[in-house]
Amino acid sequence: MEPSISVEKHPDFKTIIVSGMFGGHRPGYVEAVAYTDELVADDALKSIKPDSTKIAIKRTLQCRLYFDPATAKSVAQWLNKHILDYETEFGTIIVPKEPEPQRSESGSKTASD
Repeated sequence: MEPSISVEKHPDFKTIIVSGMFGGHRPGYVEAVAYTDELVADDALKSIKPDSTKIAIKRTLQCRLYFDPATAKSVAQWLNKHILDYETEFGTIIVPKEPEPQRSESGSKTASD
């Protein structure tokens, strides 16, 4: 016989539209910071003809998540399954390519890398 499970929302429960994740792994856990990017066009729209050079992005750090390795792997498997299901139903998800690192004339990475 399975135990009954009660479900309740934490008082601080919220929905986050995630633009990206940043983080990594350390001994014993995986850490991820979820963030949201928002287009800020206020200054660009202060003239009759909008000025695209005055557009900015506001990046808001929403929350930090810590996963033990087993939970991280389980979440990755869950997410991969839903990505496969999504692509089966709606088509391949196109991910924009990251820009290639700039190389100096000698072929080594530049100091900014």
